[in-house]
Amino acid sequence: MNSKKGVTLYNLIFPVWILLWFPSWLWLIIIPANYIIDRLIFTILGKHYKPELTKDFYRNNTWKLFLRGFGADFIGMLFLLVPTIILGNIFDSGSPVRAFTHDLQYDLYNNPLAVIYTLIAVALAGLLIFLFDRRALRKMGVFTEEQAKKIALYMAIFTAPYLYLLPPSLFY
Repeated sequence: MNSKKGVTLYNLIFPVWILLWFPSWLWLIIIPANYIIDRLIFTILGKHYKPELTKDFYRNNTWKLFLRGFGADFIGMLFLLVPTIILGNIFDSGSPVRAFTHDLQYDLYNNPLAVIYTLIAVALAGLLIFLFDRRALRKMGVFTEEQAKKIALYMAIFTAPYLYLLPPSLFY
């Protein structure tokens, strides 16, 4: 956006996924929805391997997976922000690197590299969900190593932050 003095202003509009990390009314929807999804998946998978576990077990342990998932999503978001913050401020506005950071932040599907980078961010967050959840599941002392690995894998697949793939241009 150019002003009358020729100053260019960037980052007036930011990617929609960053809203997940700022307190707003969206949290009233996002947090319970994420918890419900985590609880549902964890309960279904847990019942498959350990049908004798009670509702109290899931109520007392879902939050452990839920918080780890949010942590993994946050790390994935930081991975997406690094090029924008660092590279976006180093290169001139006409450079391909600046175009990449702009597309990564505003118009994802305009640049194949931005799509690939975003897919890597989703995969990174999914991998971290898997690692964090597997560790938490093992610490619960209820599941075998193999069961913990399978539950963590499905949790990672079903709860990875696919929202990163929504182009922010849909919202503004």
